[in-house]
Parts: sequence; C-alpha cells; structure tokens
Amino acid sequence: MGGKTDGMVRRARYERERLARLEAERLLEEKSLQLFRANEELKSANSALEQRVIERTRAMAEVLREAQEANRFKSEFLANMSHELRTPLNAIIGFSEFIAEDLSDGNLATYQEYAEDIRTSGLHLLDLVNDILDLAKVEAGKAVLDEHSVDMTDLIESCGRLVIARYDRAAPELVISVPPELPMLFGDERNLKQILINLLSNAIKFTAPSGCVTVTASIDAAGQFQLIVQDTGIGIRPSDIERVLHPFEQAETGFTRKRHGTGLGLPLVRFLVELHGGTFQLKSQVGQGTVATILLPSERTLDPALT
Repeated sequence: MGGKTDGMVRRARYERERLARLEAERLLEEKSLQLFRANEELKSANSALEQRVIERTRAMAEVLREAQEANRFKSEFLANMSHELRTPLNAIIGFSEFIAEDLSDGNLATYQEYAEDIRTSGLHLLDLVNDILDLAKVEAGKAVLDEHSVDMTDLIESCGRLVIARYDRAAPELVISVPPELPMLFGDERNLKQILINLLSNAIKFTAPSGCVTVTASIDAAGQFQLIVQDTGIGIRPSDIERVLHPFEQAETGFTRKRHGTGLGLPLVRFLVELHGGTFQLKSQVGQGTVATILLPSERTLDPALT
C-alpha cells in the first residue's frame, strides 16, 4: 500500500514538474516573443530616427546651400549694381564738367550732344531706381494697383518708340503687330508700361542690330489679353529660364555684365503681371531667340461699347 502511495506521489510530482516546465517554456517563449517584438520596434524606431536625421541633415544642407547661393547672388548683384550706377553717373559728371569748363569753345551742337548724353544717363539711373523700388514694394506686399482703362495700342507704340530711341542705331528692327479693334484694358498703366519696356529692353539688348524684335497683341479664344514679345537674339538655355525669373539672377553672368543688367527686369515683369492676375511665360533656346508671353484675365478686357 505504501509503495503504491509513493508511486502516486512521484507521478504527481513529475506531473507538476512537467507542467511547471511547460509553463516556464511558455513564459520563456512569450518573453522571447516580446523581446523580439521590442527589438523589432527598436530597430524600426532607430531606422525612423536615422531617416529623420538624414532628412534633417539634407534639409539643413539645402538651407545652407540656399543661403550660400543667396549670398553669392547678393554679391553679384552688388557688383553689377555698382557698375550699373557708376557708368551713367560718370557720364553725367563727365559731360557736366565739359559744359562747366566750356571745353568745346561754346559749340552749341556739342552742348546739345552732351545734354542728350546726360539725359540718357539720367533716364537709365531713374529706371534702375524705379525697378528696385517697385520690386521692393511687390516683395513686401505693399504694391497697390492704380487701375483705369488703358489704350494698349497707344501704350505699345509709345513704349516701342521710347526703347528704340534709347538704343539709336544699335537697335534691331522692331515690328509691332496690333489689330485695329484691340480693346482697352483695365489695369495700372504705369505698371503695364514698365512690363513692356522691360521686355522690349531685354529683347533689344540681346538681339543684334541685324535681328528683329516683334510685339503682338490680341485677344485669345478664352477672351484673355495676350501680349507677346519675340526676338531673334542670343536666347537662354531652357535650364536657366526659371533662374532668370528670380531677382538678381542672370543666365550668363559674364555675358550679361558686358551688356549691363541687374537681373531685376524679368522678375519684376512676372511680379507685376501676377499682380494683375495674369501669367508670364518665357520660352527660349540658345541661338534661336526668346518668346515672352503675357496673358491677362478676360475680365480685364473692356467692352468697346463701355469705353
């Protein structure tokens, strides 16, 4: 009887030990699974952290690059602006001294020539100052449109005469194609004039005297006012187009410096066009010229019967 009891006790103990081992194994497996999951979560967190660090580093590098680019553009702009301002100022001072010292022995024709050079230099300075001030207003969000009906036919023709007169014999042929029924436009006349003068000046500046600059104006199928300035000049690399639409940037720094420029003209055109609710597009190929297209919304086109 005692032996049977001992056997039952041993079996019970064995069963308890077996169950305890199974429970221990289960707990160990559970803990191992938890540890594995925690390890995987840690790996994932580390990977995400590494990715964020990489992205943050890239973002910081991009910010640094942009800051360095901005600093370089600022330096180039200051160098260009210094040249742009000094050239007409030196002309004004020099010709004024000639007149003051009467070095031409009272020759009226010579005085008239000097006076014209002084006037041209003064106008160039005024253009520079106006571009800088207008761009600053637009970027600061302080530009306000003085809107009224504008005769775009007269404006295009007067701008053409003005720009051609500045370049005299060095100017290429200018062709203006405007339909007689072109309607009036509701906008800021001074800004519209500045847009056209900047585009024409750019086109003429980079087009040889043997070339051609064409200005066309029309109303497209959607009723939008379309203004196109096309030239046969040196053109711009397509990859540089977005760049030249930013202030103080130019496609070919050395080349444009020979022809003088601050890199303000095209960005100002885009800003002023967008201020009128329009769009500005530039297409170009090196050696094939440039096409500048402005589209102003149909609501700015005035019904001839109401003007």
